[in-house]
Amino acid sequence: MISLEQIREEMLKWNRFIIMGHVDPDGDCIGSLFALKWYLDSLNKSSLVLLTEELAEKYTVLGIEENDYRLFADYPLSAREDTCYIALDAGNPERLGEGAQIADKVFLINIDHHVDNPLYGRLNYVNPEKAAVGEIIYDLISLDKDYQMDRKVATAVAAAIISDTGAFRYQNTSAGVFRIMAELMKAGIDVYAINRAMFSNYRYSALKLLGEALSTLKVSADGKIAHLRVEQRMLEETGAELNDTSGLVNYARDLSGVEVGISFIEVDEKTIRVSFRSNEYCPVNEVAAFFGGGGHPRAAGCTIEETIDQAEEMVLQKVKEYV
Repeated sequence: MISLEQIREEMLKWNRFIIMGHVDPDGDCIGSLFALKWYLDSLNKSSLVLLTEELAEKYTVLGIEENDYRLFADYPLSAREDTCYIALDAGNPERLGEGAQIADKVFLINIDHHVDNPLYGRLNYVNPEKAAVGEIIYDLISLDKDYQMDRKVATAVAAAIISDTGAFRYQNTSAGVFRIMAELMKAGIDVYAINRAMFSNYRYSALKLLGEALSTLKVSADGKIAHLRVEQRMLEETGAELNDTSGLVNYARDLSGVEVGISFIEVDEKTIRVSFRSNEYCPVNEVAAFFGGGGHPRAAGCTIEETIDQAEEMVLQKVKEYV
């Protein structure tokens, strides 16, 4: 693997950037995308973030503006020779959504922390020791000794780290994470506001959806596997949106005695998003990879093209092989 210094040297050669993250983006993905975008802007580079879906309301804490990003659906994506494409937090090219169609046709820099990343970029920096891609972006920006990190970039980095460490509750929280957070606080970030936005600022419809989802909660006979689901009818009845399902899997994982928590989200009749979380030993990234997904040993996901009942049966059968 090449070094971050080499990544930075290559990036400085380019003047135009397209920055992409994974489908169903989480806080680490969103925070990392915009922290890097705004840093590149400070270097007078032309940069644009492409998203697979509209931003969730909680990301208003980052101060993202309309001209900072476009949706793939509204952007004429093409393989340009004058553009450096950057993939962040995407464990494989398929996770880039519409961006996957050009991943092997452009100069792509792949920056990630998923252990199963297949190194699909022209340049790859994948460090599974990092709690979040936001931590990598912080390290990358810190190589620029002439740059004074402003509050906006610092807030985006902090949101990324806070999100992927579960507000410092997950096992990936390291001493290095706290050192970075201390530096970000010197730049003026509001840790309370970021934490509230990421984890505590619910819309009424989202809380109604939570109640519906929790009513489906089931636990295996041995108490080690818990799962819940969200069906399209629940979204319609509560007025909630798909991005309101983010984090629901944690309620299953956090049950006493449970090793693996799973959520099944019905995107449409035959498209099911599956999220996995484990506590101690189950490598849920291996389970997700079996169904074409990926992630971390303790947090992973996949999409299954079946009905929600079929997806649930298939996944539970596979998870039982590990627990």
